[in-house]
Amino acid sequence: MKKELPLKKIDPYQSERTCLIISLIFVLLLMVWGLVFSELTTSNIIEVDAAAYVISGIISLVTIFVSRLQEKPKSDDYPLGYSGFIPILNLIRNLMIIEICINAIGGSIGSLVKGPPPPEHNILFLYASVTLVFNLACAIYTHKAAVRLNSSLLKTDALEWKLDTISNISILIAFGIAFVLDNTGNVKYAAYVDPVVCIFFSMYMCITPAKLFLENMQILSVGSVDKETYKYLVDKFKAEIPMFATHSTYFTIFHVAGILWVNIEIFKHKDIDLSLETIYESTQKCQAIINKTHPHNKLSYTYHLDA
Repeated sequence: MKKELPLKKIDPYQSERTCLIISLIFVLLLMVWGLVFSELTTSNIIEVDAAAYVISGIISLVTIFVSRLQEKPKSDDYPLGYSGFIPILNLIRNLMIIEICINAIGGSIGSLVKGPPPPEHNILFLYASVTLVFNLACAIYTHKAAVRLNSSLLKTDALEWKLDTISNISILIAFGIAFVLDNTGNVKYAAYVDPVVCIFFSMYMCITPAKLFLENMQILSVGSVDKETYKYLVDKFKAEIPMFATHSTYFTIFHVAGILWVNIEIFKHKDIDLSLETIYESTQKCQAIINKTHPHNKLSYTYHLDA
């Protein structure tokens, strides 16, 4: 009889880091590619693209570091664990995208006021075409990885690749329009295509990062859980832990920095025995229930002598 080999358990954190490292490698390659072409051309859009890759490279390094922090257990310095760093990082990443877009709009308006230089079609088409292939491949790869691993870090990373892909499509459209105008005797108008498209594209790019920025702001704030989650947890506690039926117990459940925090107050009746061992066993059962509800959580409890 053929012996079956045991299946190797997949570490989601390690898989997440592997995807982030692959993404970083492509970011660095495109960063060098963009910086070279930003020196060879005077295009506003390519300058924005190159700046975005520089920022992405720096943030990607920090992202890999934060991904490693998630694995560390809770400590005295970080009682909630390290997962709270994730919304902070996502907040910074989306803010940086918005800042790049605002700078691009300002630079394009300045170019329109001064008078934009004539477009350089051949070199711009080469840049946009090659970059589009890499961006599209990375957008598909990171999106699938984010869905498979349910990773918020990869979700933001996939968003950046998606925006870069849309950016390249916009660049190709802009250069195509400029090329047509240039070859139909409208050279004067062809030069204005690049800064005008850059302004509208930058405004569009701000929409999704702005939404994610607000979403991560809400995650970092302290808020009560929804009624369904509260009722489910409390009913589960009372059904599986007899001690809560014999003693007055109060539950406080809320979200803070992406952490589900459950605080339990137990009031011990004088005429009913309640050992520390019973309390410990009960809290361990509580912890098991919470772990199934939310991967990042914190349980705290106190008990008082009821007069």
